[in-house]
Amino acid sequence: MENWLLQRVISIIRDLGDLGVFIGMFLESSVVPIPSEVVIIGAGAIGVPMASILIFGSLGAAVGAMVGYFLGRYAAMPAILKYGKFILIKPHHIYKAEAFAKKYGVYSVLIGRLLPIVPFKVFSIAAGITKIPPIPFAICTLIGVVPRIFLLSVFGASLVKYTKPAVLILAGVIAIFIAVKLTHKFYTRNNI
Repeated sequence: MENWLLQRVISIIRDLGDLGVFIGMFLESSVVPIPSEVVIIGAGAIGVPMASILIFGSLGAAVGAMVGYFLGRYAAMPAILKYGKFILIKPHHIYKAEAFAKKYGVYSVLIGRLLPIVPFKVFSIAAGITKIPPIPFAICTLIGVVPRIFLLSVFGASLVKYTKPAVLILAGVIAIFIAVKLTHKFYTRNNI
C-alpha cells in the first residue's frame, strides 16, 4: 500500500509538475503517511526546477500543516487515540511535542520544522492542541520548511548528475549521520 502510494505521488509530480509538488507536500504535511524526502528528492530527481520545488513545496507543506493544526485544535486527542496509528502517530509523540510546544510557544513550530527526522504532522497537531495562534503557526511553518526543502531538492537533483553508487551511498550516509546527530543533540539538550 505504502509503496503504491509513493509511486502515485511521484507519478503526480511527473504529470502535474508544480501542482504535483504542491499536492505531494500537502498530503505529506497533512495526515497522509508519505515522507517529505520522497516527494522533494523525487521532484529534484525528475527535473522539476529548484524554484518550483521551493515555492510549491513550501506552500503545499504550509497548507497541509494547517490541516494537522486544525485537527489538533478541534479534534485533538480523541481522534489521535483512535486513528493515529493509521497516520503513523502514537499518543506519546503528541504528548512530547505538546510539552515542547508549551515550553517554546510559536518558536517550537519553527524548531520542529527544521528538525530533519520529526514528521511535520506531529508538530502541527501539537501546535493546534496548545492553541498556538494560526497566523504565527503558518508563518513559522513556511519559514521552517524552506531550508529542508532546499536541501532535499538539491540532493534529488544531484542524484541525476552523480549516478555512481559509491557517491550516492556516501552522500546518503553523511546526510543521515548529520540529521541523527543534530536531532539527538537537540533532544538531549531539551530533555525530550
